[in-house]
Amino acid sequence: MKYLAVLALSVFVQEGELSASGEPETDTQLYSFAERQQQLVDMAQLLGEIHHLHQICQPYDYFPERYRDRMKELVTLEEPIAATKESMISSFNEGFQLMKARFDYCDSGAEAEMRDLGGQGVILTSKLAAPFRRGVLTDPRED
Repeated sequence: MKYLAVLALSVFVQEGELSASGEPETDTQLYSFAERQQQLVDMAQLLGEIHHLHQICQPYDYFPERYRDRMKELVTLEEPIAATKESMISSFNEGFQLMKARFDYCDSGAEAEMRDLGGQGVILTSKLAAPFRRGVLTDPRED
């Protein structure tokens, strides 16, 4: 619950209604709740896309459900609001179906797509982790 309160505060700061220090806004903006929700949905789609490619390109992997499991972990750890959770699940399934329609079997195109998606995943993961590195999602009273 504390997490949501800090996120709500960050939305107000983002919109310029107040600043963290009580002074005029600086060029460093706090993280937007809506932006994070969209990034979670984007990550879910990416995981769905990679899930299909992983199944066709690495069929003998010891963890064939690796990316579905990552999706489940993401939902568990983030505890998204109901609308975001539904969007995440839909996006995962849409991403899976998108790649399934494009690639029936693993070829160089599927492998290249998997590498590209992996690169996008690294960037998106960095964006999702950024507020934790900046301390935006921590309660200053706990320091």
